[in-house]
Amino acid sequence: MIAKILIANRGEIARRIIRTAKKLGLQTVGLYTADEKDALWATEADYSVLLEGNPLSETYLNAKKVIDIAIKTGCNAIHPGYGFLSENSQFARMCAENGLVFIGPNTEAIELMGNKQLAREFSRKQGVPLPLSIEGTIDEIASNTHHLGFPVIIKASAGGGGKGMQTVHNPDELENKLVVAQREAKAWFGKEAVFVEQYFENARHIEVQILADNFGNVIHLFERECTLQRNYQKIMEEAPSPTLNEHQRKEICEAAVKLAKAANYSNAGTIEFLWSQGQFYFLEMNTRIQVEHPVTEIITGIDLVEQQILISNNLPLVIEQKDVKRNGCAIEARIYAENPAQDFKPSAGKIGFISFPKQQNARFENAYEQPTQLSNNFDGLVSKVIVYQTERNQAISALKNVLSETVVLGVETNKNFLIGLLSHPDIIQNTIHTKYLNQHLDALNDFTLQIIPQNLKYLPVIGYLTTFLEQQNTTPLTIWHQWNGLSMVSYKQVYDHHSHFHCMIQKDIHSWNLTIDGILFQLFEFTTINNLLRVVINAVEYKMFVYRSPDSVWIQFMGITYKFRSQHRRGEAIIERSMEFQALIKDFELKSPIHGKVLRLLVAQGEKVEPGTNIITIESMKTENHIASPVSGTVDKIWVETDLNVKENQLLVSFIN
Repeated sequence: MIAKILIANRGEIARRIIRTAKKLGLQTVGLYTADEKDALWATEADYSVLLEGNPLSETYLNAKKVIDIAIKTGCNAIHPGYGFLSENSQFARMCAENGLVFIGPNTEAIELMGNKQLAREFSRKQGVPLPLSIEGTIDEIASNTHHLGFPVIIKASAGGGGKGMQTVHNPDELENKLVVAQREAKAWFGKEAVFVEQYFENARHIEVQILADNFGNVIHLFERECTLQRNYQKIMEEAPSPTLNEHQRKEICEAAVKLAKAANYSNAGTIEFLWSQGQFYFLEMNTRIQVEHPVTEIITGIDLVEQQILISNNLPLVIEQKDVKRNGCAIEARIYAENPAQDFKPSAGKIGFISFPKQQNARFENAYEQPTQLSNNFDGLVSKVIVYQTERNQAISALKNVLSETVVLGVETNKNFLIGLLSHPDIIQNTIHTKYLNQHLDALNDFTLQIIPQNLKYLPVIGYLTTFLEQQNTTPLTIWHQWNGLSMVSYKQVYDHHSHFHCMIQKDIHSWNLTIDGILFQLFEFTTINNLLRVVINAVEYKMFVYRSPDSVWIQFMGITYKFRSQHRRGEAIIERSMEFQALIKDFELKSPIHGKVLRLLVAQGEKVEPGTNIITIESMKTENHIASPVSGTVDKIWVETDLNVKENQLLVSFIN
């Protein structure tokens, strides 16, 4: 029987597994890398071990190292979580060969259903509809893809979670995107095999959760709708799906059970389908726990991680299909460190202040709960926020409220964007598809700005100004002393939208008179305790959260996060405008818009470039970001090299006319 589990993962899923293991009285061993030494999943496990090395291939993807640690720490089981080695059949086999229980399906099932190409062929034989596809080498795929028509989508054979996926709109893009997809697949899953599939416009993503034991018993736990995605990765999921009627629900769930039984599958698994014009098509099977599993747990009352462990102990399912009931609606939103206004650019840096509310019917799966330096080496998932209500519209409203009371300051996140989505008629009315976010991104970012109370728009500016007033107690020469109280201040939201405010501060006997764009505010008092700023303005008290980083001031007011940053000269405030995602260029110097590692240099010294020419590729949080030039010029000097780690605003390339 399982007694001690090594968790071959990190972040919120590692903490989630630890929680259930403790409930069952099992010991756990956590893993962490050098830049995760204070990680909560390492401190919450009974034991923790450093994974030495830097790239993923030396740490979480190093199967031998993970197994050696499990043996040395006396574990008799490994839980792989999701991603990394979770769908690696060779790793599962190595566990068995070393006397370790792999908490997941058997090796044969992973080889069959975890490999997307084999799973597709198997599903075809079982009569499950699926999109047309092409597989093989790059040359074979390139020469045959025209049979599918364009657009098509490239997928990693050995993984999921949106990694290694590329949409190809015309033949000219195909070969280059195949190479990119292979590289991403290799980085994330250790295997570079990919295939090309027919692409459905305006489709939905609906998946079915199944549980199966080693005695042939298979049940479903209903479905999840995961249609809201950006760049092939889900950001919001709900159960049940608001798209299906009861007949369709029964049909798709029965198809999933049939497929799992035919595959002799055991443990937890998810079968994903595309839903287009009332017809479902098999996409893939995830032979692991899913990121979005909490919404299923909430509406069914079944602990999926517990069931995984019990099944791996070779115990039969005690739950029959008739016992599985669906109650209410659960919705999950993923808070990522990224900027939606810049095509979801990863946002590395330090979380300086983080706080989660305590609310009934709300569940948090947090990777971090304290100030933390985020690493470029991993994706930017900060937290999963899940709510439960009887009706869907109630759940939407509840999730919006919980997100508004969640505070993450110091790095840009998608939290404002999520709040905006939950207010948008298309989401409320469920008139969406998998490409909805990418196709309507600018409009959605603009819509998000509209939810900010316009009659209170100056309050965050006042909060920003108080951070300078506080400095007067400790710093003799503040900008206000230097400028005789007259200045111009700018604030920018995390969406790269700017507003400029002309501000004047005058000290009165009992207050400060703040004039912003000609409007007078009397600031009577302000205090900051544990990042909570309390201000009394015009005899009314307001509260907001504040965090001051080395180059910015972060304010959260009425649930919305603001980021202020200025460069000051005597007599004026020069506004440092947020960089376009493509590049930050000043005086013909290209600077990095993100922290990350240089993957490829795409130009040479002396080469002429035009606007839109790709200059450099930087990997950040396991995402490839192509940095393009917005101007014409000639490359004068390249200041970086391949594999070099760069910081935001670091000089990359200089140009001449």
